[in-house]
Amino acid sequence: MKGNATEKGSILVVDDEPIITAQLEDMLGAMGYHVLESAGAGEEAVDFASRLHPDLVLMDIVMPGRMDGIAACDRIQREFNIPVVLLTAFGDDEHIARAKAAHPYGYILTPYQNCQIKASVEIALEKKRMERALEKTLAAFRAKAEDSELRLREAHHRIKNHLNVVAGLLGLQSEVTSDAACRDLLEMSRHRVLAVAHIHERLSGADRDRRLDCREYLCALVERMVRVLTYGRRRPRLVLEIENIVLDSWALAPLGLIANELLSNTVKHAFPGDREGEIRVSLRARDSRAELVVSDNGVGLPQAADAGSDSLGLELVRGLAAQLDGGLTLERGEPGTRATVFFPL
Repeated sequence: MKGNATEKGSILVVDDEPIITAQLEDMLGAMGYHVLESAGAGEEAVDFASRLHPDLVLMDIVMPGRMDGIAACDRIQREFNIPVVLLTAFGDDEHIARAKAAHPYGYILTPYQNCQIKASVEIALEKKRMERALEKTLAAFRAKAEDSELRLREAHHRIKNHLNVVAGLLGLQSEVTSDAACRDLLEMSRHRVLAVAHIHERLSGADRDRRLDCREYLCALVERMVRVLTYGRRRPRLVLEIENIVLDSWALAPLGLIANELLSNTVKHAFPGDREGEIRVSLRARDSRAELVVSDNGVGLPQAADAGSDSLGLELVRGLAAQLDGGLTLERGEPGTRATVFFPL
């Protein structure tokens, strides 16, 4: 039977015995299925499957030719995504092992009952329908995720551009300001905005709950900040001693801003008159806490900065360190200054 008015699905029947294929056609037609065609060899089954695209293939294992039912099953399912139910008189371990490797949707031993064919065919078709529905759902989720990722990247890009615009405006304003104190404040604000922009660029897209190795992040940030802060003047020698410490991603933003403020103070106060010097930045684990140290061999901070009340930068550092449940200490050396920010790991 090649057709039925109440068909429930299309099936390709494959067996080298015409009597068996005729019996299967009649049986399936009576069940409401549409038998598209019958084939007598594995190669022929693959050809029919590629052209007719049945909903299911019901196939014998042992057939003439170079390709038996198991090999044909593997190709049909892999290349055309069509489920195959195998029919066979062989239930030995070797045939079952080969069939398992091909992942058929059913394995029916002969002699079989009509109810076994019906149950196997219906279960195989339902399983394939569920798989295809799941594939569509996953494809829709992937499309939404890709769209969300594109929107997030666009948002990050716009935020970075806006920050750079603000920094540019602050730079323009400082150039036309005649008051030296005001100009210094505008420049410091510009550097802070640039630091925020760089930190945002480095951390955009990072999962807030992820733990990240901060060595690469902090080295790149410090090197860039020193280049920005010393633009147009002699650049001190920079020594980096950053250990591979893994921190929560949310902690890297305040850590980067702390490093920027300490470097800003060092560049501003330690090397007046374009004098030579060295800045050393280290991050080390000490038992259960981390220590970020920014030190120099310059003239050091002014006395008023010790208390922090006269230095907005150091007040910012203390506030950012508090976000990490940490604190700040300042030490004057001979020569230079050593600023240490500590926080628990």
